[in-house]
Amino acid sequence: MSIKDKEKWNQRYNCKRYLYGKEPSAFLRQKINILTKGDALVLAMGEGRNAVYLAQCGYNTTGIDISKFAIRKCRKLAQEKGVYINRIVADLDENEIGKVKYDLVTCFYFYDRLLLPKIIGLLKPQGMFILEQFSIDHLEHGTHGPRNPDYLVKPNELLGTFKSLKIIYYEDTIVELDAKWRQGTAAIIRLIVQNYPVEANII
Repeated sequence: MSIKDKEKWNQRYNCKRYLYGKEPSAFLRQKINILTKGDALVLAMGEGRNAVYLAQCGYNTTGIDISKFAIRKCRKLAQEKGVYINRIVADLDENEIGKVKYDLVTCFYFYDRLLLPKIIGLLKPQGMFILEQFSIDHLEHGTHGPRNPDYLVKPNELLGTFKSLKIIYYEDTIVELDAKWRQGTAAIIRLIVQNYPVEANII
């Protein structure tokens, strides 16, 4: 991201209110029981709702975000819930994620095509990656969110990107969002893949 993008996110998160709420993603809650347990990495963590939830579920959780204000709010939320999050302020467009491998990597509403192939290398054997992101259909159906096609998932794009992994779950759907900064109809794609190189089976 550019300095302008960093300033935008710092300005957005520099408030007392949790813009996306304190509750985790509904998709993450629904699938938590099938996700591999252990060390988790939360990309583009934001205010920490998903990271804190994972820590509450017993994960050793690390979260990365570009905004120092988002990181501070995550720390506060973690303290409220009695858990610890290893917090890193970094630009995912520029930062080398590192050589540490994880049992679970998550990415919700942040899309970087150059980053995605690197995620495969972050997964331990049988580690999982879970993603929820706006699809290209959002241009037609969406009432809020990105309008730049560069930040929207194309049909079957993720299935190609992660073809070397086992596809555990894939959904292309229309939902209603209710967060302050994300409200109304949205076209999204949900994906769970596992670092278990066998013939993929979509369920």
